Amino acid sequence: MNYLKQIRLSVFIAALSASQLCAATSMFGTVPSLIKYSFQEQQNKVILGSSTETATGWNCNSGIKAADQIGNLALVATFYQNGCYTDGRYNHNNFLVKQGTVKNTTGSKTFVAYDITEPAKKATQFLASTHVIYYKFPTAEPYSVYAFNGTSNEIRKVASIAASQINTAQFIKVASLNVSTIKGSVTYIFAPDSQRVSVFTSFAVGIEGARVASNAVLNINKLRYSLTGQLYDTRTGFNFGPNDWQSRYGQAQRFFLGFDATAKKNATVWQDQSSKAINLTWTSKISGKTIVLPNTRSELLAAATFDDAGNLYYLTIQSGNGKPNTARTVTLYKTNSAGSLLLSNNLDASNAAGGLNMVEFFPAANLKYANGFLGLMLERTMFQTSDGLNHQGGIAVVFNANTLAQLKNWGQTSGHSFGTFLTKNSANEFLAIDLGDNYPRGVNLHRFTQTTKNSKVVYAFKTEHGTSPTSPSGASYPKYDAISSTLKTYYKWSNDNNSYAELGSVIENADGYSVFFIGEPDANKLALNNARVGAALNDARDIGMVKVSKNFTNSSTLSSIVLSQGITETGGFYTFNGTWSAQQNLGVVWLVNYLNKDVKNASRLKAVKLAENKVLLLWEAWTPSSYVNTYAIVVDSLGNKLSTVLTLGSHIRLNPGDDPLVIGNNVYLVSGDKTESKLELLEVEIK
Repeated sequence: MNYLKQIRLSVFIAALSASQLCAATSMFGTVPSLIKYSFQEQQNKVILGSSTETATGWNCNSGIKAADQIGNLALVATFYQNGCYTDGRYNHNNFLVKQGTVKNTTGSKTFVAYDITEPAKKATQFLASTHVIYYKFPTAEPYSVYAFNGTSNEIRKVASIAASQINTAQFIKVASLNVSTIKGSVTYIFAPDSQRVSVFTSFAVGIEGARVASNAVLNINKLRYSLTGQLYDTRTGFNFGPNDWQSRYGQAQRFFLGFDATAKKNATVWQDQSSKAINLTWTSKISGKTIVLPNTRSELLAAATFDDAGNLYYLTIQSGNGKPNTARTVTLYKTNSAGSLLLSNNLDASNAAGGLNMVEFFPAANLKYANGFLGLMLERTMFQTSDGLNHQGGIAVVFNANTLAQLKNWGQTSGHSFGTFLTKNSANEFLAIDLGDNYPRGVNLHRFTQTTKNSKVVYAFKTEHGTSPTSPSGASYPKYDAISSTLKTYYKWSNDNNSYAELGSVIENADGYSVFFIGEPDANKLALNNARVGAALNDARDIGMVKVSKNFTNSSTLSSIVLSQGITETGGFYTFNGTWSAQQNLGVVWLVNYLNKDVKNASRLKAVKLAENKVLLLWEAWTPSSYVNTYAIVVDSLGNKLSTVLTLGSHIRLNPGDDPLVIGNNVYLVSGDKTESKLELLEVEIK
C-alpha cells in the first residue's frame, strides 16, 4: 500500500468516534516497562574544593590535591575574572561525594558512578568561582557522562568526551558538569560509548522504547529514535517558569504530527536547529526514515499541517528582525507524503492591503487544513506606524489548499497576541483561541472561514496599573483608590503586557465549545483582582475552563452563550489613555486548585477530546522557575472531574507550543533530546 492510501485510511480511522475504536490499543504493540536501576555506594568523602585549575590569575596554580579526589573523580575551582577562589567568600565548599556503581535489577549491567550532593557551605559574599568535575578516564576511547535519577528512574546523557581529549595519566576537565549549582544531589555515570547506557529496551538499531507511566486510567509509552541533526531540546529549549519574563510570550511549535494508522507509522515535521533543514520523519516501532523537505530560502519553520490525502503544508518565515519597515520573506509549501514538492507560494508580507504586515515573526503561528482550505493564525511584529512604534498583533488568514492562493486576510485577532491555538470544527470551520494583552484583553475565541468570522472574549484577566500619576505619554491621571494601599499607590492608567495566563485549547462537543486555559485566580478564585499584581507571578496558576454555545457571534453577551457553571465576576481596567474598559467572567471552572505559587503552578497545558463529553488534560507543574512534575486528569466538557489528578513523572515533558494528535483513544506527542540527537514519541493509551 502506498503512502497516500495509507494516509487516507489513517485519516478515516482518526475521524471515527472513540467508541468505534478499541480502547487502550498501542500502535506499537507490546512495549516493556523501563529497566530499573539503582545506585550502590562503595565509599564517600566530603571534598572541600581547595584545588584550582591552571590559569593566569590569582591562586590559580594549586593543581589537583589528593584531598579533593575520590576514585577517578576530582572537584576543581575554576577561574573567575581575576583569580580562582577557594576560601569560601566567592565559592561554595564541602561537597559530599559518594563513589559507587549504578546497577540494573538483574545485575547484568553495572556502571561506574559518583553521587554528588549540593555543597554544604555556600559563598559568604557571592558565587564567583564554580567547581567542575575533573575525571581520570581509564581508557583512551570516546566516553559519555549520564545523569541518573533514581527516583524517576531516568538516565540522561549530559556530556561527551572524544578519545582525542583523553590522556589516561591525567585528570580531564568536564567543563559542562558544574557541581556548584546542584540542588539536592546528582548521580553521574561514566561509561565508554561502547557500552549502551539506557533505561529503555532496544527494538532496532537507533530505536528504543519503554512504558514510562501506568495507572488505572492510562498507559504512556515512549519510543526514542536516533536522528542526524540538532533537534529542539524539550527540557532546555524553553526552561522558564511562570515567574520568568520569557513566559509572558507564547512559544512557537517545534514538532508537527501526522499518523498512518494502517502502517503504524508516525509522521513528524521538525527543523534542524543548526542547519535549518526541515525534515519529515516517518517512525514505527522498528523503523525510522527521514526526508528533507524543500526550504529554498532557508527560512524558519513556523507551522505545518496534513490534509486528508496525506499532503503536507508548511509555512516558513525569514528569521531576524526587519524593523522598522523591511518585510520578512514568507513561503507556503505543499508536498506529498514522500516530501516531493507540489506547490509553493511566496506570500506578501508587506503592509499593503491584504499583506501579512510583518517585519518579524513573533512569537507563534498555527496552520490547519479543512475541506480544501488552509487556516492560519499568525502572530508578528508589524511595520512602523505613525507613533514611531512597531506594534505586535495576531491575524487570521485563509488560503486555497489546491492553489495556495490567499483568499482572505481577516486582520487583527488580538493586539499584542502572545499565544495561539487553531483547530477545525465538525462544520469544517476554523476554530481558534489567542491570548491578547489588549484589543481585546483576554482569551479570545474565534470561528472563521474565507467568508465569515466571529470572535468573543471568553476569559478575562487582571491588569497592573501605573504607579505614577504621569503616564509615558505625558498625561496625568488620578489615583486609583479601589486598589491602592498604604504600601503602593496606583493611578487610573495602565500599560500591562502581562496576561497572567497560558493557552490550552478549544474542544468541540455536540452542544458547544469548551475552552481550556491556565489563569491566575486569587484565593477567592477571582481573576480580575487588579490589586494582585506587581510580578509576572502573583498567585498560583490554575487550570481553568469555560464552555460556550456554538452560536456565539461578535455581539453575543456572555450571559447568552456561557453553558458552564462556575465563577462569575465583573471588573475592568483603565486603558493607556485612561478610559475604563469593562470586563466580565462567567461560568469559569477552576480544575486543580493550586494554592501556593512557590510550590506548584500549572504550565504547558494540553487538552484533547477522547470522546463526546470526555477530555484529557496534560500539564506540567512548576515552581516560579523550576519544573516539578507532569500530571493528567480526565474531565467532561463542563469541567466535572472524571478521574483524580494523575502523576505521570518527568519522562513526559511537554513543549509549550505543540499540539497533541489524537487517533481513536490514543494521544501522541513528540519531544526532543538535543544532547543525544533523539526524537521522542509519546503515546498515551487511554484504558
